[in-house]
Amino acid sequence: MRPIVINGTVLCDPITGIPRYVYEVITRLDPLLTGTGLDVRLCYRDDGRPLHLPELKNIRVVPLKAVKYSYNLVVLPHYLRRHKAFFLGLASDMLMTRRSAVVLHDIRPLVLDTDRGFFRFKFWVHCLSVQAFARRVYTVSDDQRRLIHERLGIPLDKISLSYNGWEHLQPVKADESVFDKLPGVQKGAYFYALGSLAKHKNYRWIREVAARNPDKTFVVAGGKDLAAFGDDADAVSAGNLFYPGYVSDGENKALMQHCRMFLHPAVFEGFGIPPLEALSLGAPVAVSRASCLPELYGDTVRYFDPADYSVDLDALLAQPVAPPDKVLKKYSWPVTAAQWLEEIRRFAET
Repeated sequence: MRPIVINGTVLCDPITGIPRYVYEVITRLDPLLTGTGLDVRLCYRDDGRPLHLPELKNIRVVPLKAVKYSYNLVVLPHYLRRHKAFFLGLASDMLMTRRSAVVLHDIRPLVLDTDRGFFRFKFWVHCLSVQAFARRVYTVSDDQRRLIHERLGIPLDKISLSYNGWEHLQPVKADESVFDKLPGVQKGAYFYALGSLAKHKNYRWIREVAARNPDKTFVVAGGKDLAAFGDDADAVSAGNLFYPGYVSDGENKALMQHCRMFLHPAVFEGFGIPPLEALSLGAPVAVSRASCLPELYGDTVRYFDPADYSVDLDALLAQPVAPPDKVLKKYSWPVTAAQWLEEIRRFAET
């Protein structure tokens, strides 16, 4: 059978967003490979950064020495050719090889003008490579599946769905010390949002709503300084709005468990894991009526207009919602890992 090579370089980054998807698929796929005879390898660019992974028993980890751009353009393609391997890009990463499949988590740079020019150019090249070479494409919501079909002309029957999950926060111990960093934030009395401060996350909505509700407290956690998006000069704590910056899984869990309501005002998402995390921890959730969010979360969350800053948060919180059981069952890391096992079987036989 043909070896399967997964690109794991993204696991040298903080485990959020797309790295979270790759981490959970790899760690949950590894035990499923026992006794299958499948040869699955995780290659990564060995540039001195640590790889954020526990010890794997069935997936072979292969460090490849390379400088930044030579890894994807030369070193990894050479490794694939030498071993006659099938390439699987779980992190929206694509190589120019026809023995390949790729997960396009979202195609935001093709839809919104919110990213820096060079990043958008690289993404266009990447998407053209997917269009020309990938044997199969995966994405994380039907909304993205439709957009990929419309913008790239890839047939719908060539695009499959592979969802995100929520179980990663269950074994994490809530780190209550995060509240020591947030004087003035009382448990159970704040509205919480999580994500990068990229423009499509629409944290302007949080700022504007906070300004209109001086009697309420808001906490926004997430990265402030992303190369693809630029800095956000407004990412500072002021008045009733608190920016703790990047938070650990334990800190995030504590903030979700004690929030009055979790808010997710994004105008564009591939999937949007934070609302799912919040639902799994029993937090009330409200999301914007935009992008894939209504498709994914149905009647388990409350909805608001991401351009309406005069929203009544008390009335929103009072709206009844359905239990999250069906959503938590459908979007699950064990389900996704089992799906990938079957896909990898097919790739290995090509």
